Amino acid sequence: PVELVSRVNLVLRRLEQVRSASPLTGLPGNLQIQRELQLRVAAGEDVALLYVDLDQFKAYNDHYGFLRGDEAIEALADVLWHAAEGRPDTFLGHVGGDDFIVLTHPDVAESFVQDVVAGFEARVEHLYDREDADRGYIQVLDRQGRRRRFPLLTLSIGVATNLGRDVHDHRVLVDIATEMKEFAKRKDGNAVAVDRR
Repeated sequence: PVELVSRVNLVLRRLEQVRSASPLTGLPGNLQIQRELQLRVAAGEDVALLYVDLDQFKAYNDHYGFLRGDEAIEALADVLWHAAEGRPDTFLGHVGGDDFIVLTHPDVAESFVQDVVAGFEARVEHLYDREDADRGYIQVLDRQGRRRRFPLLTLSIGVATNLGRDVHDHRVLVDIATEMKEFAKRKDGNAVAVDRR
């Protein structure tokens, strides 16, 4: 009976993980992201939370359609997978849409971000039709019916760590990383903002 209960609980946990995972990327979704972050904070581990977002994604999706939009999201997920290789204890999650979360050790966060930016820069032009890539922008009608230029997709990454601060609530790191991501979005091109307060 004890083994049966243990196996049933394992199956239930796996079903919950499958339900929570992103069907597009296969990465863990919000429930697993929250659980993993809670566990790391509660255990007192040093943790860096990276909030990765695609800039200009709505314009890209409007211009090329949702299937190619999905390809862009999958390309970013693939870049994140490659950056995570060889970095133990790195957790990747797909919040939804064009937003991703990475949990890693603060000592590797900077090199991880560099690998992600370099990997994405190497792939971004291949997501566009040749003439758009060569021109460096796409033209999309805005909500007022005006034709606007949108640059190629870039990344905004917000980074928060619990180093030097007493964090008991995992949501504090989420709030800081979100604030840093919004700060990075105000810059042109691929941008990273790291909280150093």
